[in-house]
Formats: sequence, C-alpha cells, structure tokens
Amino acid sequence: MIFKTIILSLLVSMAVAIAEDGQITKVVGDNSAYLVRNNQQILLKEALPLEQGDSIYSMDSVVLIYLRPTTQISISKNTHIIITKNLIEVDLDKEKSTSVIEFLKGLIRLQVTSDDGLEINQQIIADGVSFGVRGTEFEVSKEGEDFDLDVIEGKVEVTSPYVQTFVPEIVKANEGFKFNKKERRFQRRQFKTNFSGHPRFANKEEIRQRWKQKRKAIKEKRIDKKKNRKDDIKRRQKRRSKR
Repeated sequence: MIFKTIILSLLVSMAVAIAEDGQITKVVGDNSAYLVRNNQQILLKEALPLEQGDSIYSMDSVVLIYLRPTTQISISKNTHIIITKNLIEVDLDKEKSTSVIEFLKGLIRLQVTSDDGLEINQQIIADGVSFGVRGTEFEVSKEGEDFDLDVIEGKVEVTSPYVQTFVPEIVKANEGFKFNKKERRFQRRQFKTNFSGHPRFANKEEIRQRWKQKRKAIKEKRIDKKKNRKDDIKRRQKRRSKR
C-alpha cells in the first residue's frame, strides 16, 4: 500500500495540468464591451481575469486580451469570440499549451509567441473551418459566410470538413486566403490586413518573460507539494512502525 502511494505521488508530480487562462489587457472605446460567464454578464475592464468558457462581446470597443502562456488577441468592434479551451500541461521535460478559440463574428488579430521548451497548439475554430497556429501573427475576419485569413508572420494551417484535401492548406507570411462556405472551397487571394484600429501587442520578449516568471512560480509550488507528500508518507510510515 505504501509502495502504491509513493508511485502515485511521483506520477502526480511528473505531469500537472494547469488551467491558466489570462486577462483583459486593454479596452479602447466606450464601456459597452462585456463577457458572459455562467449566464452572468460582466463588463470588460483592464486586468479582468479570463476563464475557460468566457464568451466575449466587444460591441463598440476594441479589446486586447492575453491568454497564458504566450498568446495575445486583439478584438475589433462588433466581434464575438469564446474561449473554448485553454490548458497548459507541465511535466519534467516540457510544457504543452492547448488553446481553442471559437470565432463567431467580426475581426481579430492573433499573435502567438514561441518559446524554447513550450509546445504550442493554438486553434481558431469558425463555422466550417479551422486555423491551426504554432508561432505566428495573423488576422481572421468574417463577412457573410466567407472567412478571410491574412498571415502577417509565420504560417497558419487551414482545414475544413467541407473541403477535401490530402494535406492541410499552409498559408505563409504576406499571403491572403479565403474560405467560401457556400461554395465549399478554398481560395488564394492577395494579402490585405483590415484591422486599422488594432492596439499594439506587447513586446514578444516581455510576453516570454511574463510566462517564465509564472512558470517559475508553478515549479516552486510543485516542489513544495512534492516535499509535503514525501513528508506525509514518512510520517505515516513512522506511525505504522510504532504499532
């Protein structure tokens, strides 16, 4: 029984899933932007914590958000997104970030900052199309049933159940792309960004350092928990030996 407890403790310490989400960085415009959480409407303001499942409506404002570990999203006016999933898994060798944003309406610009030791799986899911990201900056907009993609930096992987391709479409920097849901087809087009009122993202190195500080705090907490488990096991062993 003691052996099983020790093994379980070691396994728990080797891989920990951390539900770290993010916060509102900036709100530009009137005070109409809000999110819906557990059927409650909350007005957006700077430093407001974000949680998985939050449904964000920018209304007549431009909103900048930060999602842990290294994602920044600029949300244009009259845009609606949902933080469907945001999870960070930590083990002894690496960290894996999995994030899914449901894009329902409007225009967004997204930047994912890569970092050594961090495996990033960022997806933007829209109506009938998915944009997969590793480390890049791009815009996605919706007009009618069309979705437009413009890649500013890096590359984006595009897939759709409505369009049969042997491999995902790869859209690179300074390339434009369109998904026409009605005609169920992809189309290459000229690169053209549309987010003229986009607030500037924080510097990439600042984002890296922000996550490294958070990561350090997480590791210190894990070490403390591991030590406490070992001390607890020793105390139980000592009590049993006295019986």
